[in-house]
Amino acid sequence: MNVATALETRLSHTSLDATATIDAAELHELVRLAQEAPSSFNIQFTRYIAVTDPALKARLREASFNQAKITDAAAVFVLLGDLQAHVPYAERMSAAAAAGHVPQAMADYLVNMATQSYSDPVRAREESARSIGLSGMALMLAAEERGWASCPMIGFDPNAYRSILGHDERYVALMVVAVGKPSGPGARKQRLPVEAVLRVNGGDF
Repeated sequence: MNVATALETRLSHTSLDATATIDAAELHELVRLAQEAPSSFNIQFTRYIAVTDPALKARLREASFNQAKITDAAAVFVLLGDLQAHVPYAERMSAAAAAGHVPQAMADYLVNMATQSYSDPVRAREESARSIGLSGMALMLAAEERGWASCPMIGFDPNAYRSILGHDERYVALMVVAVGKPSGPGARKQRLPVEAVLRVNGGDF
């Protein structure tokens, strides 16, 4: 399946087969592919919690306005933004410079720029949202290519999710992607025409 076909055929499936299961190797591969998405300074703000346990999915469903796709999904991927991702980035760049992969001066420059930008929690959250948007789409396309259906979700209580999943406050749940097998054909939603959303070299809409 090429990229154009994946984009043109992918649907947000709201009805999933509750009997479908997914193994650990497949979870690993989907996240590995999603991690190929770009991020600012290659900081990699996105963290993933894959939930497959039925009891845990039932609790997440309660915190997701009782949406059935949470419990019907083979896996519920909770995408978290790391608001302190710039801290380990500094450690990574220091190790890269020590190993000779990047000049020390360049490593110092990048770390300084990233630290100035993302020590501000508002900017860190904004960049987390951008990174999660990119990695979430990469995850859905990877799922599509591997025969899975998916549905992105924002209808959930992040604080309740944190309580259920036990992650630190530095990690903010910004998107959920339900992955499973479709229980029906689904329907493609209408997109705005290109003429309505594109202007070349400026102009108003």
